[in-house]
Amino acid sequence: MAKVDLSDYSYVNARVRGMRAHLLRKEFFMRLVEAENFEALHNLLDQTVYRREINEAVLMNPERPDYDQALSLNLFSCFKKILDSTGGKPHRLVSILLSRYDIQNIKTIMRGKRGGALPSEIVSMLVPLGSISMEILQEMSGARELRDVLGILAENRIKYARPLLEKFPDFVNRDQDLAVLELALDKFYLKDVIDQLKGKDKNVEMVRQIFVGEIDLRNISTIVRIRGLKLEDHEVMDLCIPGGTLSREQFLELVRIGDVERIVLAYPDPQYRRVLERALELYQLIDVVAFDRELERELIRIGVGMSNVDVLGIGVIIGYMSAKQNEVINLRILFRGKMIGQTPDEIKETLFFVERPAERAA
Repeated sequence: MAKVDLSDYSYVNARVRGMRAHLLRKEFFMRLVEAENFEALHNLLDQTVYRREINEAVLMNPERPDYDQALSLNLFSCFKKILDSTGGKPHRLVSILLSRYDIQNIKTIMRGKRGGALPSEIVSMLVPLGSISMEILQEMSGARELRDVLGILAENRIKYARPLLEKFPDFVNRDQDLAVLELALDKFYLKDVIDQLKGKDKNVEMVRQIFVGEIDLRNISTIVRIRGLKLEDHEVMDLCIPGGTLSREQFLELVRIGDVERIVLAYPDPQYRRVLERALELYQLIDVVAFDRELERELIRIGVGMSNVDVLGIGVIIGYMSAKQNEVINLRILFRGKMIGQTPDEIKETLFFVERPAERAA
């Protein structure tokens, strides 16, 4: 049997293009939204790649299937397949892209412990796509207290233990506000990632662009949320995550403006300013959530668009991952909308679709 070379993008991109063909079209989503009941919805999903996970969820709990876990399992399966199809530099970059799930899992466990969730409830929400093994994640989920969770990270020499342990006294002194630990974790993680993405290689640059966009998203969201608060300059600047397109001085200046409309007008990057202007139109209706939503959608647009940047490089993978993540978000919105009795029109208003490159070429 011929050995497949996994050190370039030829093999993995061929697989990803095959997987991309199974992404749900907008027209099919509209059929899901219009489904009269969950039986009709399940029948439609039986025609998709979600069939196995949805059926298993229904079999395990017919009265209240865990759709969130089913979607997470499908996402895990797809992204793990991509990772296993890479070697060399592609494997390193895909691993960096998936490292965000380490952070997501640590936050899920910390929030679960803080909220008194059962270990089984926490485990059901984990997506073990990063470098932290499921065995360690399960041990963390079963720990008695949050301090023990951090101890397990340290015992296993996982680098994320350091910023969390350093900030733990502050966490205790500030009424056990998890935001203290989460900000420290985000800062450490994003700096670590950016430091790994040095050089002028075009594939490295595309991955770096995704993370810089994520930093910008977080910083803009923070600016909108803390505007008008009586904070010292050093307190404001401590909330800024380095590595984005905003300097700490620009971050402080925008916070000090206070008024949302003036912040949007003063934002230095014209591309983001257009995104913020769209958010401003919805601000009166849904408050600061409008900014989070529009910024997240912009990041998805950028990711999906990378499929066109370099069809022979990692852009194909980033494009698929972004489209798949958005698809799962839409499905979560759909399921939750159906469960709380929203009308089809109400559900449609909250869905977001990005025109895929293949569709534009058709």
